[in-house]
Amino acid sequence: MLCASWVTHFAMNIVVLVLVLIATGLSTVHTQGTFTLENDRFVRDGKPTQLISGSVHYHRIPVPYWRDRLLRVRSMGLNTIELYIPWNYHERYPGEYTWDGMADVFSFIELIQELEMVVLLRVGPYICAEWDFGGLPWWLGSSQVVGGGKMHLRSSDPDYLEHVNRWFDVLLPKVAPYLYQRGGPVVMVQLENEYGFIGDAHDKQYMRHLVKLARKALGDDIVLFTTDPPPVVEKGSLPDDEIFSVVDFGPGWYNLSDAFGAQSKYNPPGKSPALCSEFYPGWLVHWGEKMANTSAQVLTDSFSEILAYNQGSGSVNFYMAHGGTNFGWTAGAGIALYAEEGAGESYQAHITSYDYDCMVSEAGQYGQPGIGGPNKYEMIRDAVKKHMGCEPPASPPPPTIKAYGQVDLQESVPLLEALPQLWPGDGIVSRRPLPMEEYGQGGGLILYRVKVKAEALQNGAELDVSSPVHDYARIMVDGKVVASLDRNKKAKVSLPVLDTFSSDQDLVTLDILVEGIGRDNSGSKFDLKGLMSQDVYLNGDLLEDWRVFPLELKDTALIPFQTQAGSAPKAVSSPSPTPTFYRGTFNADTSLKSKDGILPDSFLAMPAWSKGVLFLNGFNLGWYWPSAGPQMTMYIPGPMLQDGQNELILFEVEASPKEASVTLVETPDFYGPKSKQQQQQQQQHDAMAQEEMHGKVAWSSRKPWKPMQDTLPNSDQQQMVQL
Repeated sequence: MLCASWVTHFAMNIVVLVLVLIATGLSTVHTQGTFTLENDRFVRDGKPTQLISGSVHYHRIPVPYWRDRLLRVRSMGLNTIELYIPWNYHERYPGEYTWDGMADVFSFIELIQELEMVVLLRVGPYICAEWDFGGLPWWLGSSQVVGGGKMHLRSSDPDYLEHVNRWFDVLLPKVAPYLYQRGGPVVMVQLENEYGFIGDAHDKQYMRHLVKLARKALGDDIVLFTTDPPPVVEKGSLPDDEIFSVVDFGPGWYNLSDAFGAQSKYNPPGKSPALCSEFYPGWLVHWGEKMANTSAQVLTDSFSEILAYNQGSGSVNFYMAHGGTNFGWTAGAGIALYAEEGAGESYQAHITSYDYDCMVSEAGQYGQPGIGGPNKYEMIRDAVKKHMGCEPPASPPPPTIKAYGQVDLQESVPLLEALPQLWPGDGIVSRRPLPMEEYGQGGGLILYRVKVKAEALQNGAELDVSSPVHDYARIMVDGKVVASLDRNKKAKVSLPVLDTFSSDQDLVTLDILVEGIGRDNSGSKFDLKGLMSQDVYLNGDLLEDWRVFPLELKDTALIPFQTQAGSAPKAVSSPSPTPTFYRGTFNADTSLKSKDGILPDSFLAMPAWSKGVLFLNGFNLGWYWPSAGPQMTMYIPGPMLQDGQNELILFEVEASPKEASVTLVETPDFYGPKSKQQQQQQQQHDAMAQEEMHGKVAWSSRKPWKPMQDTLPNSDQQQMVQL
């Protein structure tokens, strides 16, 4: 039978709802409830309750799959959903707000309530989440806004607070009707995120300002909370009754008494119910790393220990329960403390998949068919069943995934040939180059163009951009790729000897195409994209009078695969020596649709390709980078497929293969770029090692600290696009 605790409250609400509807004739009504902290327990409507929660992000899931993914995580026995609201997903330009499509967070919250679960809502303004800039808007780095590029982020700096105030004045009144006390599902609201990691710059005045804004909009009854790892709770939160402090950690990272003891020390007596707000069933992954594949047994054992903590009252949130995908330009990045000498830092971009090695995979599968190992979904579901003594809701059928087969990319056009259509005119005039944010660009690529003397290149040359590019760049001379730059390497590069110019050729075109892969999501500093210095030198001579072409690639229909209306498509030329767009089509049979009218998902395998951006029917699916791995396939969501013909566009920025084709397959592949056999051997070795570490320090950490330790680790005026 289903657990009574999962359905009783909502069943009572339905009875009340029906009676009220009969009596009043109202079309909708919300019953009010109470949610408090008493005797170190969560108390809901006067009864102690345990939160068994999972993180699911609406902004990483196609809207038609929202219900499906929620049903899948609910079937593990979860009664709560935790979610972030990324500021930069909704205020994409200053004062301009987006609340529809995948940004319709309140429809997502309503769906959670419909499915009889409650919500832990994380409103930021900073969220981390391996999301671009940690959820902060890119335009905070532009000089076109108050304090742009100079304000002290995540502090009581008046310039920063001016933008936060405007955002919260819009967001929080929209949240208010969804509070549990007003008939909605939101039982707690988190402010900021792991603020303890800000280090010595932690600003209690800033945190108190956020609390004041929240209390003004949401009232005094809602439980506000912060979350931090146990060693930094004091730096990340506020004492006593000012806000509820909770902790986060992974399986086996801490003795639970120590972890929850650190939490209770910062809360008033009797008001510290044990809650691990981020309990990691998997882990984040950067390009060039192995895919996360953490121990299912350690996860399950640690999870059960939390549930049993303090006489069976411990609460927990899986981060993540279902991860989804970093579509478009939304993936974040990390910056490590080691780097090549002279580069200053080591930049590590997150992969496009946010699968996270968690219980419900990127495509909604149970367990991890693309990664391997025991089925975490089944193991967690069994653990909840054992703890609760009753059957969780039924598991929905596995998703349908289809191998649509090979797709030949029969059309192509080099970027430089397409440039006049992608950015009409001769670019933005800029005496010296600036980061993309100064040109009103939020993400993607940006091309900087300047004319140089041909003779400067005929005996070899040195290009010096003064500061490492953010993040990678291809350097072209008259359309030919001659060198590259990497954020993790030095800002100088030698150009090859070019002696093919005619004797009467005075000038050649120097192009620098910069890829902005993802902003650092630590939230501690700005991470602008493009060229980072206005001072670019060729053989020691300062280059001026640039033309700049922002390439956010919002409209793939502008790419001129045909030279004119009605003409034959341009035949593919592969391998291409320059950044090139490729196009191909495939058919999806209407008869394959589900009862909900959705075509089967697929995965796009592209092992011979190098690095670029993938578009499906005009939708930006994100960066692919199989030459780095480990992600070798791109998730193709069924809701984004069309009846009949579907269009794939690849923008390859490095090196295309001899045969311009890709294949739609049934199984994801996170084993690259090593052979699958090598990866499987490594995964088996790692799994054995992790089993031996049960109860010890975690296998890895994105944090600048190690578990079980007590310490932490103006310029010339330019012609610009106005924000």
